[in-house]
Parts: sequence; structure tokens; C-alpha cells
Amino acid sequence: MSLARKRYSEAESLAEPAVSHRLLAHTADLRAELEAADLPGLYVAAARLVREALVGESPVAAREERALPAQEGDEAERFFRFVRELVYLFDAEGFLPAAVRLGDPPRLAGERFDPARHVSERQIKAVTRHGYLFERTAAGGGREPGFRVELVFDL
Repeated sequence: MSLARKRYSEAESLAEPAVSHRLLAHTADLRAELEAADLPGLYVAAARLVREALVGESPVAAREERALPAQEGDEAERFFRFVRELVYLFDAEGFLPAAVRLGDPPRLAGERFDPARHVSERQIKAVTRHGYLFERTAAGGGREPGFRVELVFDL
């Protein structure tokens, strides 16, 4: 029997399962909430969140700086793209954020991942629009006015 025929026969037998299957709950996501009194605080919180998700409590120094592309859209869209850029910079360059400076353009200070100094906690594939929430919060109930964001990261 040829190898091609043997593979076909095995695949054919897999098409007739003797047992059923079911999908199990599995979380491959990280969901987070950010709160800040103002937009600069929200951006700082996002950089801190991404850094901690990637390398935990490993110290990250402001050794290099990156100018981020100008973002268009409303506040919610600009913020989402900022977080997406944080994930991209780590994925493409191993760049970890240490500080954020808002301006035109916004800038990040940080350094590249160094396995001798940074502990890899998890890999982030993407920030998703699923479950994304960006809202201004009103004062009341012991809460100051500001911003609240919910993000979901695909791990």
C-alpha cells in the first residue's frame, strides 16, 4: 500500500469517530479595568498594566525612547490604538514601557526585554475590541470624576 493511500485510510477512519467530543471552558484572555482621574493618568496606567502583564514586577528602566504614531479618532479610539501600539512594540522589538509622555507625538520611554533582568510572565497576542469599554465617570458614590476602561488581551 502506498504512503499516500495509507494516510488517506487513516484520515478516513478519523472521519468516523467512535466517541463524541465537547468544548470545555478555557480562558486564554486577560481582562483588566483601569481607572484614572484624567487622560494622562489613564495612559500611564495602561503602560503599567501592559508592562506588568508581560514581565511582572521586573524593573524596567527608561533607557530608550519611542515616538508613537499620531492617532486619529475620538478619545476611546486613540486610547485603544495606544494600548495596541504597546503590545506591538513588545512583539516587534521586545520594547517594554517604563514611562509615558503625552504630546504631539506621544512618546514612550523604556527598554528592550533582557532575559537576564526580566522575567517573562506571559505573552500577549493582541488587545481585542471584544469587551472594550471606555467611559467618562461622574462624581458620586465616593468616586471622583475621571475615566474607566475595560480591556481584554488575547494571550
